Amino acid sequence: MHGIILPLIMEQVFMAAIGMFDVIMVSGIGEDAISAVSLVDFINQLINSVLTALSTGGVIVCSQYVGRKNLDAAKEAVQHLVLIVVLAGTALMAVALAGNRLILGLLYGSLEKSVMDNASVYFTLSGISYPFIALFCCSAAVMRALGYTKLSFHTSLTMNILNILMNGVFIFLLKWGVFGAGLASLLSRMIVSLLLFSMLFRKQDMLKLAPPLTWRLNKKTSSAILSLAIPTSLESSIFYIGRLLVQSVVTGFGTSAIAANAVSLTVTEFLHMPGAGIGIGMITIVGRCIGADEKKQARENASYLIRLAYILQGICCIASMILAPQILGLYNLTPQTLEIGVVMLVSHGVICGIFWPMGFTTANALKSAGDVKFTMTISTTSMWLCRVGGSYLLVRLFPALGVYNVWIAMYCDWILRAGVYFLRFRGEKWLDKKVK
Repeated sequence: MHGIILPLIMEQVFMAAIGMFDVIMVSGIGEDAISAVSLVDFINQLINSVLTALSTGGVIVCSQYVGRKNLDAAKEAVQHLVLIVVLAGTALMAVALAGNRLILGLLYGSLEKSVMDNASVYFTLSGISYPFIALFCCSAAVMRALGYTKLSFHTSLTMNILNILMNGVFIFLLKWGVFGAGLASLLSRMIVSLLLFSMLFRKQDMLKLAPPLTWRLNKKTSSAILSLAIPTSLESSIFYIGRLLVQSVVTGFGTSAIAANAVSLTVTEFLHMPGAGIGIGMITIVGRCIGADEKKQARENASYLIRLAYILQGICCIASMILAPQILGLYNLTPQTLEIGVVMLVSHGVICGIFWPMGFTTANALKSAGDVKFTMTISTTSMWLCRVGGSYLLVRLFPALGVYNVWIAMYCDWILRAGVYFLRFRGEKWLDKKVK
């Protein structure tokens, strides 16, 4: 089990690090560049979450077929998964390129001209990368489902090394600024996604895949995947759409608040990666148990992984609280922005260590059994009731707290999710949602 989980944790850390390194490496240009890259990175996180969730739906089907030893059905599920996710990524690219400044304006309102110009450039390059992000997400998901977790970890590491090296050349040597950061991310994602996709045919021997040009979609397999992928992707997309709407509240507090909020969220996303990696591992581990009708083993494995998530998240949270000034100091922030960010990281450490694993890692245990409609309902309700509605309400009630209101609303969202998922996990209904 640890052979699956540990590479996944490191993979998530490296995936989150791409946006983090882009922000750090443009920080020398100024807070306008930090704000621009960070604002677009919220959109990129939304896109990545949708494509990852679509991949997760297919992997649940694939993992359960593997658990039943039905490799022909698993092979067909893999081929459908890649086609569906890459088509979705291509459609998202078209929307991003066609609606560039319109989308930025709708999401963030009136930005300073320098921030908008930089954001538009970074968004264009990010949009071109969406089909490659899609290809990476589904290819990595398939390799994880087949047990090749170290391979997706190694490719994520390679992607980050390429991104950092090209950032250094484009930003510092060629002085391309935000354009250089976007181009580095695009090229690193393009190279590594194509490399990982080729490994589906060269590195794994469990499923004998047909040549890609012969792949066709059929209604039965597409329906099986989409019945899980659509609720999962809706859950993720609604979550990030809510975050984007909350970001429009933050923009009203000025550049310092935008930069502090953006940098702090970038750091906290990085801190969440141990729990996120464990959650992804649950899809394969618990999904195979459900497919083999080993319900007791599924619960025991999920319980163990949730406890592991608490231990690792706790270590990360304590470290982030102690080292908050030093971590944020990497971003060359002004003293005012740094002060705001430290308060955010310290408060996050307390709440995250108690509630985040139960509110998010546990949800993947439920999803791995096929209980995706329940998690979608709870996630949507909690997000819009607490995080979105709470942000607007708290800003009106306690205007003196400024941007901190947004973080308080986020903590309320986590607490509600944790309570509901704890009760669901203790019951038996989620264990009876196996893919037909």
